[in-house]
Amino acid sequence: MKHKQQIQFIAHKAGIQFKTIGIPQPAEVIKAVSRDCIKQLKSVNDDVLPLFDDVADELIALQDKDIRKSLKLCLAYMSGCHKQALAARSILDGKENFVTF
Repeated sequence: MKHKQQIQFIAHKAGIQFKTIGIPQPAEVIKAVSRDCIKQLKSVNDDVLPLFDDVADELIALQDKDIRKSLKLCLAYMSGCHKQALAARSILDGKENFVTF
């Protein structure tokens, strides 16, 4: 049985329907990882926050008082997506810098 036929057979027997999706693009991965970072931030105890007042002020000052950019820098670093921009990938085979038409 071919792969596609096997999937259809399993879906029919299980009474479910599979949805085929393409390879996730880098922007989608970064958004998902960033949301996970936000979930992790919920575990930070408010009592430790004052320890970061001076450094937070310093970071904001380094970014010309741009609080939003400071926050984005922190999220980028926490997510591990901070070294370079990620290249788009083909949705057919996942090759970088290829586009599917």
